Amino acid sequence: MAGTLRDRFLLSALSPLNILLQITGVFVNQNSEAQWRQRLYRFWTFFLLILAVQSNIYIFVRRTLIIQLLPTIRQINVDRLIQVLLNSLIRLNGLVFDTMIHLILVFQLWPSVILYLETLETVDLDFGRPNLSPIKRFSLFSLIYVLLTVVLQWIISTYSEFYHLNRQAYWLDVFQKVIRVFANQCFTMIPVWIFIICSQLHTFYTRKLIAKLKLLCVVVRNTGVISSRTAVAQRTFSNLRSLKQLYLASDLLHRHFSTILMANCFQTFITMLTSSYYVIESFRKGYWVYFCLDGSDVLDAFVRFWLICHTSDRIRETITECIDVLRNLRDTRKAVDFRDCNKITSYIIEISQMSNNLERHSLKGVLSLSKRLIIPTLEIIFTYLLIIYQFQTK
Repeated sequence: MAGTLRDRFLLSALSPLNILLQITGVFVNQNSEAQWRQRLYRFWTFFLLILAVQSNIYIFVRRTLIIQLLPTIRQINVDRLIQVLLNSLIRLNGLVFDTMIHLILVFQLWPSVILYLETLETVDLDFGRPNLSPIKRFSLFSLIYVLLTVVLQWIISTYSEFYHLNRQAYWLDVFQKVIRVFANQCFTMIPVWIFIICSQLHTFYTRKLIAKLKLLCVVVRNTGVISSRTAVAQRTFSNLRSLKQLYLASDLLHRHFSTILMANCFQTFITMLTSSYYVIESFRKGYWVYFCLDGSDVLDAFVRFWLICHTSDRIRETITECIDVLRNLRDTRKAVDFRDCNKITSYIIEISQMSNNLERHSLKGVLSLSKRLIIPTLEIIFTYLLIIYQFQTK
């Protein structure tokens, strides 16, 4: 398919998800849309942003127990205080982090994606502008996942609202809850899936580069003519430049996504902590509707956290595999020509040092994104739950 990487990625590889992105007002294709349609999309974007923010504020004010119990705060016992604090934490979590993620998604994410695609433009050209259809299935997976989670959350949360018929302003609460479920589920998962799709694009090119380097190893072993050696050397260093460009692109991707991923990770941590407590309490008291609702929140948060960590690990693994192939290529060239081995070694050292930099592929330099982060996170959540129940039993 002809065209720049940006056009092919946004219009082809991202096409199954494009419809949802346009419906939610977070994607505008400035190249192909008319001016009036772009303005309409802008208006729709800000309308949904305001609608989602006011819904979070409404739910926070209406459902936060600490606001309702402020006049009698001195008479609350320990068990009730824990309930109030956890309720306030989960409401504040939704208000702060959902709004933060939505704002970054609207104002910052797409310029970062465009810059990332422009960084990979030379790599795409070196590979002859390949078909991006293997990336398209991840866009389809993301669309299915987002729609399934939204529908599931909407069904369970709506049923839970009917479960409490004694609430005042009941229909307004239901309406605001529907807005919050749709907006927050979409706007918190969309940047994660865009990060995954962009990472898969990086992996797609890296796999192609690994295949070319392995083929070069075979060619080097069977090359005896001087002119052929020169051509092989040119191809080798062209591939090395592509590898360095790929690493710079992955570094740029993590740096520009670090803020929104950090907000997502903190949100998932708080959601897993608070919802796990409510899952246990709902199970103990036999509130099966809330057990399903909070259980789905825990599962969704864990899956989102795992996807973020797994994607970062995949990028590191492909870079490491490239380094191993480069070592094989260097060792193969030693038997044929010593002149370029030092250059290959310098590339290996440079990329290895960049890969070992702890500030890269991390949350604003605070925590390194990796699946090794999952177990300590679950241990912290389990420890906090034990502390909470120890306070309750005393």
